Formats: sequence, structure tokens, C-alpha cells
Amino acid sequence: MRLAVLSEFLEAFHGYDTAHALKVLNGNLSGAGIDETAAMLRMAIHRPLQPMMTVFQTLNIWKKLGKPSLKPFDVHCRLVLLSDANVDGLVPLVELFCAAYGITVRASPTDFDSVEQTVLDPDSILYAAHPDITVLLLSDRWLQRHFGSASLIDADAVESAVECVDKLVDTIRSGWEGEMLVGTIPGRPHSPPAGLVTFNGAMGWDLALLRFNLGIAESLAGRARLVNLGVAVTIAGGAAVLGRDNFLRARAPLEPPGTQAVAREIASAIASVYGKTHRALVTDWDNTLWGGEVAEAGSHGLVCGQETPEGLGYYLLQEYLKNLRPLGILLAGVSRNDPGVARVLEDNTELVLSADDFASLRIGFGPKSDAVEQVSKDLGFGPEFMVFVDDDLFEIAEVMSAHPAIDVVKAGVDPLATLSSLSEARFFNAVFLSEDDVERGGRVESLQKQRKTSSTFSNIDDFLRRIDIHVCVAHLNEKNVTRVEQMFQKTNQFNLTTRRHRLKDLRDIVERGGKVLVFSYEDSFGSQGIVASVVLVHESETWHIESLLMSCRVLNRTVEQAVMDYVFRNCPGKKIVGEYRPTNKNAMVRDFYENLGFTRETGGDDEDSTFWVFDPKTCQPVEMKHFVVLLDG
Repeated sequence: MRLAVLSEFLEAFHGYDTAHALKVLNGNLSGAGIDETAAMLRMAIHRPLQPMMTVFQTLNIWKKLGKPSLKPFDVHCRLVLLSDANVDGLVPLVELFCAAYGITVRASPTDFDSVEQTVLDPDSILYAAHPDITVLLLSDRWLQRHFGSASLIDADAVESAVECVDKLVDTIRSGWEGEMLVGTIPGRPHSPPAGLVTFNGAMGWDLALLRFNLGIAESLAGRARLVNLGVAVTIAGGAAVLGRDNFLRARAPLEPPGTQAVAREIASAIASVYGKTHRALVTDWDNTLWGGEVAEAGSHGLVCGQETPEGLGYYLLQEYLKNLRPLGILLAGVSRNDPGVARVLEDNTELVLSADDFASLRIGFGPKSDAVEQVSKDLGFGPEFMVFVDDDLFEIAEVMSAHPAIDVVKAGVDPLATLSSLSEARFFNAVFLSEDDVERGGRVESLQKQRKTSSTFSNIDDFLRRIDIHVCVAHLNEKNVTRVEQMFQKTNQFNLTTRRHRLKDLRDIVERGGKVLVFSYEDSFGSQGIVASVVLVHESETWHIESLLMSCRVLNRTVEQAVMDYVFRNCPGKKIVGEYRPTNKNAMVRDFYENLGFTRETGGDDEDSTFWVFDPKTCQPVEMKHFVVLLDG
């Protein structure tokens, strides 16, 4: 990455001269590489509460580039926005914000004020577009049809409105197997009188709205993901950003700041569905997590705790970071310091964070880009799933130049500014959690313990024998399908073909006689959950390994050999064809099939792929050396 361009952009962007920052970016499109351009564009896109003119300038630069995905390993999504209001203004912003997550979206709105007609018409755009995701956005005007215009709303009217949404979702889901997002109704632009009163079984509008949103959350659980548009509206400015002038002029439900915030919320929800949200926050320490420098001030001389306004600000920031972990979002610390300063996490009892809250700690005087690389190895996923926070623009530029797919936030002088930047950008928003997300923190603790234990053995083989590795094999089922689908969207390095299968694709393969094998890992340090999947397609006397992927967190434990051992033993006497489709991330598996005794086959429909054949009549099998006990689930 060209540091001169990046530095000028960062200086202007964080000096709040966004117009100049975008001018720098726009003026260097021809000379800058796509990686550095994407990194700067993502910074502009992820900054919340921008003036709409700035957002449109960013949008125009992105269009000028041809609407590229701005993260590696992008996925493609067909999206339909179904609403009773005019949501045309959301379309380009949702596409732009999704691009910052690595999702190429082609969005289409349905006709204004035609929700029921669109859903009931089998020839409507909703079904003709074959969307991967449908977003249902209902306005307060739609709700008023059920509630009426009176100040008090009957409880039966609330129940009727919930049932109507329930039936709409059921009808849509019966027509296709895509994902569904349903937005909550954030409120009304003009607060109604006595909104929370109750009287003779009736209630004020605000209370009725609360019950409606809670009702659809309970009713739609498992069938649709709920998007909390109330949060977006609150961030953007509250009731003032709901449709006032825009409703009168264009029947639009939002003013421009609200449109921006709701588009961002929808994009982060789509990223959650596709497994493209951030999984780790990598943070500097001094003047980022606390005020002052620990090497100078000592463990007890830092600005933190709850006794001063500034200390309380750092306390709230740390509290926010600590609360990410139960959601499966990992915390890593990188600090340019002597490693001995890590004792501050135990010495200073006014800190919210302790050493146990950090999945990875990299403290030293080397480049922070090297520290980020080590954190990536510790956690088992790439920088593209991380957010890096630092108070120094030099450090941000140095990390971005080495890891252009990482997202960055400059820590503010005011810790609440840092907290606002992190929370309002919606980096860590999720509309659902898998078991793997929730258990990720515990698995990292196991990996740390394994690294300490492995140092006591003279060789890796002895270590692997002693930790009692068991791998359970199962077929695709309702219990594992969410995690398997998530793996297909996220796994990049140990992935032979990088096909981004969705649930429907996997089920179609099984219905056509194929197999989707799912492998779960456990050893004496604990469970790692589902770590690998193999898709086998039957073709006459041949089994084709259509996809093979494995989590990097179990690398170097001979799990891949155990997986292939299982495949060989369950395809006796059959020819097995493996495929390798190269990407800029999966070079580690380039020789996978050759090392197993497969022979290369010439030709093939895909000129980017190489095909490898194991014919038991002509090939000599390689001894499968692994230390895994395989169990059928």
C-alpha cells in the first residue's frame, strides 16, 4: 500500500476534513491498488452519522470503481426489499454498506404500498427475483391499519397485527427457501399522547407498539431474523429522523439520517446471515483502553476507574469490550511495550478488563502489523474478520498497509468517542448466534492451554497421542446445519474449492444422492465443536469431493488425515476425484491431494481448477498417519 496516499487520507479523515479525504481517494483511484482503495473506502463507509452529501460522494467513488466488493472472498446476494412505504432510497446504501463487509448485493424494492398483493401474487418480483434474502419493512402507517387512529389500542388489534405478519412470513417462506429479515417498527415521527397508559384492556400507542415488536420477535423465532430498527433510529437522532417531510413528499418512512442508519443496520444484519461480521477486536492499550502510559505512570497511575469523568469513560469502554466475549467476539491486545507491563491487568483493580478477557496478547517493540499477524495465528482466522483500534495514526497506517482487509478505528482523546465509533458503526451486530459463536471464547482458552502443555513434550507426535483426540462424524442434520452453512461462508485457508454453499445448496446435494459429512472435534482440553465438512457427489462409479474445508484452529493435529481416512474407508473400491480451486488464501492446501497419493488429471470444465484422481486399481494409498479416534455420530 502506498503510505503517502494512505497517510494523507488518514490525516484528513481523522481531522474531520472528510471532503479532502475523499478528494485524495478519488484522485488516486488510477494509481492506487484495489486493496488500499478498498481499505480507505471501508473507513469512509463505516464511519456513522456522516452528512448525506459525504455518503453520496463515497457512493459515487464506489460506483466509479464498478461497485466492487471491498473485502476478500466476497459472496453474492440477491435481495428484495418488501415494504408498504417508499424505500427506494435504501437500495443504493444497503448495496454500498454490504460491499464493506464483502457482500456483493443486488437489491430490488417492490412496488410502493403493495405488501399483501406482492406476497400473494406468485408472479410478483418477490418470487421472480429468486432472492437469497427478503427484507420485510413495515411502517407505522401499515400498523395503523390494524390499530386504527384512536389514542387507545385494543389488545386484540395488537394480536391481529402480529398474526398478519406471521402469515405474511409463512406465505413468503412457502414460496422459496431463502433467508428472511423482518424489521421492527421503530415508532412514530410525532409522539402520541398518553402512549403507555392502559384502560379497560386497551393501551396507548407506544405500549401497543412495544407489544407488537415483542410479539413478532416471539412469533417469528426460527423462521425469520429480526432487525432492530429502533436502535438505528436512536443512533441517527430519534423521532426527528422518522419520515416527516419525506413522508409528505415521497411517502418515505425516514429522513436522510434515518435512511443512512437503517441501511447500515440492514447491511450488518445481512453480514451476520452470511458470517461476514467481525469476530475479534484487536486493541492498543495506552491512551486507548486507559489514559496515560503504563510504562511511565505505573500500574496505579493510569486514568481509569469510576472516580473521575474521564476515568469513567474508560471504564464504560472496557465494560463494552468485556461484554463482547459472551457473543463469541474475541479480544486481543497489542501494545508497543515491554512484555512485563502485562501485570497491569492484575495489579490495577480499577480496570474492568483482566488478563483472562484477552484471547491473545502480543506485547513487544516490533511492528504492530507483525503483532496482528501473530494474533491471527492465535485465533485461527484472518485479519479480515478483525477490527483494530489505536490512538496513533502511524500505527493505524502501518497495520493497514500490511493488512488491508482489516477494519480500523482511531481511538479518540475522549474514550466515549471511541466507544461511540465502535458501537455506532455496528461492527459487532448480529441477528442470530450459533453455538460455535457462543463457544468460541472457551475454545480459545483451550488452545492457550494446549500451547503451554505442548511445550513440555519432546515432539508433536507424543503430544498428540496424549491429548486423546476424538472426531465424531455425522451427516447433515437440523442440529448441525447452521454451523455447517456458516463454515462454508467463512472458511478460506483450508478450503479446497471455496464454494459458498447455502443451506438450500447443501440440501439439494443430499436429495440428489450426495453426502454432506460433518466432523466435530474434542480432546482432553475440551470441545472445538464442528471443525470440518466434506461434500461428496456420486457420479457412476466415482465419488467426487465437491468441497472439503476445515477450520484452521485444528491445524497440525492430523485431523485432515483422519477426515480423508474416513472418506477412503466409506468409498471402498471406488474411484475418488478431488478438486482444487486456487485462491489467494488457500495456497496451504495446493498439494493436499498429491500428498495423499492422488494423480493429477488433465483437462476439466474449469480452467482454474486442477483435478486429482485416486483409482484403487492403479494408485498406491499413502499411509494415513493420524492420532484421531473416529466415531460415527
